[in-house]
Amino acid sequence: MIKKLKLNNFRKFKDLELEFTSDIIVFHGNNAQGKSSILEALHIICNGNSPWSSGNEYINNKQNGISQHSRIEITTKEHTYAHYKDKNRKTYMIDDSKTTPKKFFINNSATIFNPERIDLLMLSPNQRRTFLDETISAINYEYPSILSKFRKVLKQRNSHLKKLAKKFYEKGIISRHDPQLNFWTLQLSELSSIIYIERLKILEKFSEEKFSLEYDFCNKNLQPIEKIKNKIEEIQKILDLALEDNKKRDIVTGYTNIGPHRDDWNIFTDQDIKKYGSRGQKRLAVGNLVFKSHEIIAKELGYHPILLLDDIASELDIKNTKEVFNKKVLNKQQTFITTVDKKILPKHILENAQFFNLNKY
Repeated sequence: MIKKLKLNNFRKFKDLELEFTSDIIVFHGNNAQGKSSILEALHIICNGNSPWSSGNEYINNKQNGISQHSRIEITTKEHTYAHYKDKNRKTYMIDDSKTTPKKFFINNSATIFNPERIDLLMLSPNQRRTFLDETISAINYEYPSILSKFRKVLKQRNSHLKKLAKKFYEKGIISRHDPQLNFWTLQLSELSSIIYIERLKILEKFSEEKFSLEYDFCNKNLQPIEKIKNKIEEIQKILDLALEDNKKRDIVTGYTNIGPHRDDWNIFTDQDIKKYGSRGQKRLAVGNLVFKSHEIIAKELGYHPILLLDDIASELDIKNTKEVFNKKVLNKQQTFITTVDKKILPKHILENAQFFNLNKY
């Protein structure tokens, strides 16, 4: 349980300190008062990333035009965790001592549920890939390192492909056996194989009666991977052949056209939600997906991650609002809720939650 939160130079907050005495915390107030920013800070210190931005946008650099760093700090019953971020680096500290990301996040995790994320998961393949990777990262602390290496290799391969594309358009030469291209292709294949194994494993954990996720490979030659699943050498052989077959296309386009960075997945209930589901059915299915990921992470970690509910009550109908704010759901972990109007919250929350009116901060 988080007992205290401190923010320095984070979004609109130059200095903010809040103490929590309940398992249900409600932040309420007008728009643009920083309600979602507090949930973002909690997500960053628990998971290592922002649910909405990928850069340094949350650092408040408005003080006298001087470059600043942001600091997020939480105090639990056992320890104090501090996350520093400036333009170039992140620093993690437990009880004022520097530590590694793995040690820092092993006892901290959070799941966020908000209408914006539901919409993004409905519309964006990139967000769907990110959702899978974030879920895996919450239970496999080596996976973020694999993803980071994969992105660096992909960047290097694409950079070299652009040079080969220029050579093709200027001289008509397709350098399929270029040594440097072969080197980056092998690296890409090895890392992609690990990513495929982890993604297919997590998809299996989501499956239950009348609800499943189906992986959608960007290239039909990669589909046999789904049947192999955890045999890394065989997966790599399939990838090697597919990448070799696509080399000409990659050189002509100057870009790696197949791999985990181009794949997708679909939700199936009693129908293909992506193709046949109404907007309401899609929102409900994606909402269920977020809660399923929360339970999967809890089962793997041995504890329930902090639950962050951002402006949910204003977007869902009465039936689904009651489902989200079900006592059995909220009693499993510490829950942080934001809302413009606290009166729309269920009675049991109004009676048991600790409230912060951010209009006063």
